[in-house]
Amino acid sequence: MHILATNDDGIDSPGLWALAGAMRAAGAQVSVVAPAEEQSAMSMALPPQANRELRAIIPPAEFDGMLAFAHNGSPVACVTIAMLSGVLPPIDAVVSGINRGLNSGTNVMLSGTVGAAMIGAMWGLPAMAVSLQYRGPEPMPWHTAAYAAQRLFPLLAQIRGQAPVVLNVNVPHVASPAELRGFRQTRLSEFFFGHYLDIALTPPGPAERAQIAFHFARERIPEFALDTDDGAVLAGYVSVTPLRPMIDGSPVRLELPDQ
Repeated sequence: MHILATNDDGIDSPGLWALAGAMRAAGAQVSVVAPAEEQSAMSMALPPQANRELRAIIPPAEFDGMLAFAHNGSPVACVTIAMLSGVLPPIDAVVSGINRGLNSGTNVMLSGTVGAAMIGAMWGLPAMAVSLQYRGPEPMPWHTAAYAAQRLFPLLAQIRGQAPVVLNVNVPHVASPAELRGFRQTRLSEFFFGHYLDIALTPPGPAERAQIAFHFARERIPEFALDTDDGAVLAGYVSVTPLRPMIDGSPVRLELPDQ
């Protein structure tokens, strides 16, 4: 299987290369086309491509022989280039991530990580987006999310040939795979970031020339049901949520690994 790996955090993100390594360890041929710089929250944007460039890059040493390119456009543009430009052999599946921070609840509509996987699904390919919980200054345990992605690799074959579907994977921030409680198929939570934002104007009063400060009020976030993506991650499970860009009424049932 030839997999395209991409992301929205940029070509230099360690999460991208952790995911590429996980797919290679699972037995896939892997190529990379990713944004030259961070393109977070781009969703499925495909901006005008005037004065854009695609450049070949040298992957880290452990990926010797892999085709890898950086593009100064959006994640969706990266996938589109990979599909249509002829710079890569035919692609069998798209994986996106590993994102620095969860893409759960309504955040999936903003996420460039999910957007890249979604456009792959709309091309008719099995697609997976992988995101890792962020905890401020704590080091990101990329190897834990890479382990989860490798364990879930067989699901790409399970969903091949189905109506377009993206497997949206969110991984808890735990130091080692042994600390994961398992895998759960979930639904999107009702989390909407807009309910937990406070906006302050400085100086207060008339808005002309005021500086705007955004504060995310984490202390107001409620508890989530265990069958939701946010609830499962907070309980220590890897959440796997099937997303469809088009509604056809047929459920997606996944055979998840135990651990």
